Amino acid sequence: MPLRIGVLGAGFAGAMHAHSALRIDGVQVAAVAALPLDQAAALAKECGARVASAEEICAADDIDLVVVATPTHLHAQYAILAATSGKHVFCEKPLARTLADAQAMVRACDDAGVALAVGHVVRYFKEYQRAKQLLDDGTLGRPAIATLVRGNFAVGSAREWYLDAAKSGGVVLDLMLHDLDTVRWWFGEPSRVYARRFTGSGGLEYALATIRYEDRPIVQVEASWAEHAGFRTGYELRGDRGMLVHDSRAASPIALQSPAGPAGPAMMATPTLHETPYLVQLRDVIARIARGDRPLVDGHEGLRTLALGLAVIRSADTGEVVDWKAPA
Repeated sequence: MPLRIGVLGAGFAGAMHAHSALRIDGVQVAAVAALPLDQAAALAKECGARVASAEEICAADDIDLVVVATPTHLHAQYAILAATSGKHVFCEKPLARTLADAQAMVRACDDAGVALAVGHVVRYFKEYQRAKQLLDDGTLGRPAIATLVRGNFAVGSAREWYLDAAKSGGVVLDLMLHDLDTVRWWFGEPSRVYARRFTGSGGLEYALATIRYEDRPIVQVEASWAEHAGFRTGYELRGDRGMLVHDSRAASPIALQSPAGPAGPAMMATPTLHETPYLVQLRDVIARIARGDRPLVDGHEGLRTLALGLAVIRSADTGEVVDWKAPA
């Protein structure tokens, strides 16, 4: 019997996950829920699935995994409903809008004995996996400085709910959170954060955070909904033995730079693979569920990254440095 998926949401994330599921052997998209209904109907038709309400999908006997790709403030409501009905949950990031909601989601899934995976897809991007490898194996030496940037157009022009910070968390929880999760993945838990944020007209928003460690690099993370040319990502990692650079706008999106020597050239460009990381992510989530393993990014990891994002928001709102300790 195939693993049967119900998808809540038919926007970018919901459609991406549904289309990815169609490319995975032994997986069936059984139902789609979204508002307005015609949006759900179009995606359901593409997937050979039925249209149903979110509540019906969470309770249905023919659903094994619920993909929660609704607006952020609704994540907890549906993830908890799915878990209490015995369904595994794959929830888009951020895990929730508030820490209390995220904690309730984690408890519900733990209590029900079901998996809770969180869609921090950057951990599946080859450029970021390569950076993790080079940091861990010492190629870059002791890391000293890291800068990460992520930008997009003003997304409120496409989805109005993004403009309501009480629902979306703004650019920090929508966009910067990817790189905050990456920073935790690469370097572990920081000790304090300081941030500034600007909100303009027309949905423009910008945030800059400094992430500090007691004995590890200074990290700058920049995110904006002000990229008129469209989506972009980048990073620079500087260690005492080398430097790694990624720029999504470059012809060679990732390049390793180090002093020339007998081991190789001063710069080595590495092409990226073209299989979408969203497909790789969903395939991995499903494989881990089948084996009974924890997801790569489970609810507890998603909770910690959300908490760091909320600390960034608190620092930006108060203008103060916020001491950081990851929640248990």
